[in-house]
Amino acid sequence: MSEEIEVTINVTGEEAVKILNAKEQEITYLKNEIARLSQQTQHSEPQLTIPKSIADELEKVEMNWNTLKDEAQGWPTDDLIMWLDDGNNPLMFAYLAGKALGVDLVKVGEG
Repeated sequence: MSEEIEVTINVTGEEAVKILNAKEQEITYLKNEIARLSQQTQHSEPQLTIPKSIADELEKVEMNWNTLKDEAQGWPTDDLIMWLDDGNNPLMFAYLAGKALGVDLVKVGEG
């Protein structure tokens, strides 16, 4: 059950102007902070990185998406299998998902 409560505050014109100016400054600060964070997010680079040689190998992999048991058909090299055995399966899926979506979720580094 909710009740409505009416509150009356008596302030002078000068006090009202001070309150409004303070609120306006808060709003301006928040707008600037949102704009800064938005711009920072838009220009941030992917934090995850894989070697270029592995990215090249992943481009050649034909995944068997029906079973998805960390097994793939047509693994190109033992280097890729060893890289995945080191626990990089989530990184592989993030890279391939980013490629499918047309975004860089994973940065390709040297090597």
